[in-house]
Amino acid sequence: MIHLTRFKKEPPHPSYISGFIDGDGTFFIRKIKDGYQSGITIAQSRTNILQVVRYHFGGTITTSANRNSKEEEEDDIYEDGTIHKYNKRNQYNLIVRSDEYKLLIDYIKNFVIIKQNQCDALYEFSKLANKPGYIDSKKILFDLCSVKKTIYSYDFNRLNIEYIQGLFDAEGCFYIDKTKISKYKISLTQKTHPQILNEIQRFLGFGKVTSENKYVIYNKENCLQFIELIKNGLIVKYNQAIAFETFLKTADLYIKEQMYIICNEEKHKTENFLELNKNNIGKDGYLEIVKVKELKDKVCSQINLIGVYKEKSDKMKGSGNHNYGKTFSEETKKKMSKSIRDSKNGVSDETILAVRNLLSEGMLNVEVQEKLNLPRHTVTRIKNGHIVCRNEEKSENVPLTKDQINAAKRKIQLDEIFVVIEKYLEGKSPSDTLEYLSTTRVQKNIDNNLTIDIIKNIRKKLSNMQVPFYPFETSTETYNHYKNMIENCNKVKE
Repeated sequence: MIHLTRFKKEPPHPSYISGFIDGDGTFFIRKIKDGYQSGITIAQSRTNILQVVRYHFGGTITTSANRNSKEEEEDDIYEDGTIHKYNKRNQYNLIVRSDEYKLLIDYIKNFVIIKQNQCDALYEFSKLANKPGYIDSKKILFDLCSVKKTIYSYDFNRLNIEYIQGLFDAEGCFYIDKTKISKYKISLTQKTHPQILNEIQRFLGFGKVTSENKYVIYNKENCLQFIELIKNGLIVKYNQAIAFETFLKTADLYIKEQMYIICNEEKHKTENFLELNKNNIGKDGYLEIVKVKELKDKVCSQINLIGVYKEKSDKMKGSGNHNYGKTFSEETKKKMSKSIRDSKNGVSDETILAVRNLLSEGMLNVEVQEKLNLPRHTVTRIKNGHIVCRNEEKSENVPLTKDQINAAKRKIQLDEIFVVIEKYLEGKSPSDTLEYLSTTRVQKNIDNNLTIDIIKNIRKKLSNMQVPFYPFETSTETYNHYKNMIENCNKVKE
C-alpha cells in the first residue's frame, strides 16, 4: 500500500519499468493454433511492483504458488529470524496482453535497452495483433521477437539512474555475511547480457565487473553513494536498501544484526497475495486513461465529421440590426459561403486537402479513413472529385477505365512493385524479396501488404515481359525505364 500510494498520481519513470522488464520481464509473440498471442510479462516474488504497474497499465496478476500454508512457510524461519536458504517462494506474474499492452509499450518503447529488439517487434505487432490476415508480416515479427533468433544491439545512450534502479530492483542484491557481520557487498547480476554491466560501471564511475558477470561494490563509501542514488526509486528492494544503509552507518553490533535479519527476511520470506484478478479492482489508473482516451477519440471524430465553423460579422453580433443582407461585407459573405459548403459536405477545406495529400502519398482509402476519423464514403467522394473545396468546381462524373479500377483495387504500393522488379532483375528469390520488403516496412512503421503469392504473380508477369503497373500511374520516363529494364533482362536470359 505504501508503494501504491507513492505512485498513485504518476507511474514509475519509463526507464525504471524498462530496466525492470529487461531484468525480470519478457516481450513475447507466441505461435498458437489459430495465429499468435502477444504481450508483456513481469515475474516477481513480490507483488508490489506488479500492482503498481497494473494500476497504471492494466493486465492480470497470476500465481504459480510453491507454498501450501502459512505454517509451512514459518517452518523455514530460524529462531533468530533468519531464513532457510532452500525455502521456495511463491512466484507471481503480471501479464499484459494485446487488448491492453499498447499503453504500456508506448510508455517504455524508447527506454528499453537489453530487450529493445523484442520491444520494437512487439510494438509493430501491436498494430496488426487484432487484424485478420497479415500472415507474412506477423511471421517476420514473430521471428524478430524470438530470443533464439535475436541479434542484439544496444542503445546505451538510454542508460540513466532510473534504468539502473529498475534493473537493480529486478536482479540486484544487498549482501551481508552472517558468519562475518563486517563482510558485505552490493551486486547486480546479468549473465545473458553482461555488456550492460560494463556500461553501468562506466556510468557510475565506481565498482567493478567480475568474471562471473556481476557488477560488485565492496567499498563502504561507494555502497552508500550507490544507495543514495537509487533508494528513492526502488520498489521491490526499498526496505532492503534502507536496512543496508542503516547497517553501514551504525557501529552498534546489535543494530547491524537486526539490519541483517531485515535484509535476509526481505529476500526469502514468502508473500501470500490472494487479491488476484477481482474484475477491474486494482487497475483504476489504467481504466481512467482508457475512458479519457475513448472520450477524446469520440470528440475528435465528431469535430471531423461536423467541420462547421460559423462566422458572424461584427454587425450580426450587435443588437437591433435587421439589415443583415445589406450590411455583409464581401469577406463575410465568403466566410458564410465556406461555412455553408462545409456544412453540406460535412468536411472542411482543410480536411479535403488533408485527404488529397494522404492519397497522393499512396495511402489506401481505408487508411485515410482511419487516420482522419472520416466515413469511408466521404474519402471516396473526395477522391473522385464529388466533394471539392469552396473555390473549386466539382469534376464531371467520368466513368473509370478497367485499368484505373484495377489500380485502385490493388493492395500494394507502386514503390513496392519497383522493389520486386529490381530484386527480380538481381536474381533474388521471392522469399528474399518478401523478407527485404517486410523488414523495410517495419523499420519505417508502414504496414506491409505483400505476400509471397503477390510477389510470384508479379514475377510471372515480368517473365512474360509485361510491366506490372500502368503508364498513368507514373511519369513516362519512369514507366519506360522499367519497361526497358524488363525487356533487356529477358533478352539476356533468352
